[in-house]
Amino acid sequence: MRAKIDNTHDLRAELNRLRILRMEQEIELTKVTARIKARLHFPVMVYKKISDFFIELFGDDPEDLTKKNERKDWVTNILRLGLPLALNRFLFPRSGFLMKSVVAMVSQTAAKNVNKDSITGLIDKVADWIKVRKPKTQRDPIIADYGIPPDSETY
Repeated sequence: MRAKIDNTHDLRAELNRLRILRMEQEIELTKVTARIKARLHFPVMVYKKISDFFIELFGDDPEDLTKKNERKDWVTNILRLGLPLALNRFLFPRSGFLMKSVVAMVSQTAAKNVNKDSITGLIDKVADWIKVRKPKTQRDPIIADYGIPPDSETY
C-alpha cells in the first residue's frame, strides 16, 4: 500500500515508517536464522564426531587431507556428490542399501581422479576429432578451356 505524500512532513513520516518496518523484518530474519542454526547444531556436531572417528580409525593425517583437498576443484566436488546420486537414481533404482553404499563409495573414488583439466582435455580431443580438417595440399582448380586447341593451328 502506498501512502499519499503531499508535503515534507508526510515524506518524513513515510520514511520513518519504512525504517521501522525494515528493522522489524531484520529482527525477524535474525530470529529465524538463529532457529535454523540451533536445529543444525546437533547434526553438524554428530558429523564432525563421526568424521574424526574415521580419521582416527584409518589413520589419515589431517594435513594429508588438506593436501588432497587442494588438488580438488569444483568439477571434482560436483562429481563426488552428483555421480552417486545419478547412478543410484537411474542405474540402480531398486537395489538395496548395501549395493547403493558400494556404488557410492566406488563412484566417489572414481570422481577423485576427474578434475577440470581432464574434462577440458577430453573435450579438446573430441573437438579435434569432429573438426573438419583442411586438405594438406590444395589442388589447382580445373579450368575448362573451350578455345582453339593448340594442336589444331596451321603453320
